[in-house]
Amino acid sequence: MSKGLATVSARALRQLRHDLLGRLGRPRSDPTVSPAATLCNMTTMSDPTDEVSTPPFAPGMLGPLPRNQDQELWDPAKQRMDREQRRDLQDERVKALVAKIFDTPVPLFKDKLISAGLESPQDIKGVDDLWRVPLTVKQDLRDSEAAKPPWGEYRFTNPKDAIRLGTSTGTTGEPTITVWTRKDLWIEYESGARNWWRMGQRPGMVVTHAHPAYLYGGGLSLQGAYEYFGMLSIWVPPPDTDELAEQAVRFWTRVRPDIPFMGFATGRFLEVANKLGIALEDAGLTGLKAPPGFGLGRGGMPLMTAGAECYAYVGGPCGKSPGAHIHEDWAIVQAVDPTTGKEVPEGEWGNLTVTTLDRDNGLLRYDLEEACAILREPCPCGETSIRGLWGGRFKDLLNAQGTRFQLNELQNVLMGIDAFKNPSLEYQVVRPDGGDAPLIVRVEVDSNDTAVRDSARDRGVEAIRESLGVTASIEILDRDTIPRAGYKATRVIEPE
Repeated sequence: MSKGLATVSARALRQLRHDLLGRLGRPRSDPTVSPAATLCNMTTMSDPTDEVSTPPFAPGMLGPLPRNQDQELWDPAKQRMDREQRRDLQDERVKALVAKIFDTPVPLFKDKLISAGLESPQDIKGVDDLWRVPLTVKQDLRDSEAAKPPWGEYRFTNPKDAIRLGTSTGTTGEPTITVWTRKDLWIEYESGARNWWRMGQRPGMVVTHAHPAYLYGGGLSLQGAYEYFGMLSIWVPPPDTDELAEQAVRFWTRVRPDIPFMGFATGRFLEVANKLGIALEDAGLTGLKAPPGFGLGRGGMPLMTAGAECYAYVGGPCGKSPGAHIHEDWAIVQAVDPTTGKEVPEGEWGNLTVTTLDRDNGLLRYDLEEACAILREPCPCGETSIRGLWGGRFKDLLNAQGTRFQLNELQNVLMGIDAFKNPSLEYQVVRPDGGDAPLIVRVEVDSNDTAVRDSARDRGVEAIRESLGVTASIEILDRDTIPRAGYKATRVIEPE
């Protein structure tokens, strides 16, 4: 580590100790608490020879300090930071991350660096050198955990020093384990706060969500982020069954969210409300709309997440320009050509690759195997960060009759047919083999009228041809034919 970095770190340690001891009521010159202890998640709150009492509650102890409700940004100093200043900050944090990989050590990433001829921290000077670092993918994490169970060899801290554990959903294979320290969670919560504020949400509002919980880490992360921000969050169960969906819908008629439910399971709640005869207005399920920034040209959606195992709240849209503003003080987000490791030109699609910064547990050049594009032109909203577009997971890319398209593109076409989307869109597509055979799509229709079903089928076939350039064969199914899911439904099925 350079002398400059060491000086900054020492100053930060002294200030952190000063603040901590002041809050605890200790003399600020107290030598019994080391600077290192204040940085550790398991912060020393007492010692064998001294007693400490809990201070009175004050704003900021369980959340951020109050904001002026009219200010434009949650954290103006960070979000409007001069680009050159931010790049200097990123360079320092990249060097600190690499130094930690060698010093800790973190074998998975250290071995990758050495294999590329990067044999010491001094070989990486900053962001511009990241292209030399080999990419890491999800399977690398799985393999590491399998070889050295249960934690693998990619942790930056002792997992027992963390305060939260979660697993991925396992949609792409064996779930991996993620651990978070208090600092890791604070970065996520602050990042989420930037997003909510951009969307016009404010402390004191009532929100709701239906993320899974327990071993899956995403639900508790979202709930914690909402609570940290200062909103009253109604956490309902994922609607795996009609009974669970009914619990949520009926509760929403008692405590109506200020922000209507929006998530993977929106259709399930609409479907069950319809079955129960509950008006959508009474459950706060009207006015559903995508967050600002969706549909603002150039294809793709705003890049809002890099997954709970990487960076849950990596960015958020402002609604004034395409894409999502990336929280660059805490991450390097790149669209990478995996064959060269280098970034693709601005606006072109590449692999979403993230290097997290300033965390206790980081990831270096993590390729999520998803499509993204980076936009760098200035945004009229005043934020100075780059913006990201998300193009979907490569595993969800479908190939039929020489045309490649994302599942969400097909879904958007189907949503344009009233008979398909009411009361909710329920469909599956048989994975095509890339040949000339028609694309097989199965869609439920809530009508036994032959004319309605035939008309919906014909309109769907024509809409798919016009929008995707693909010939489709649509099979009309009765309602409740396709298995329901409370979170991420299986939309692509394998041929029989």
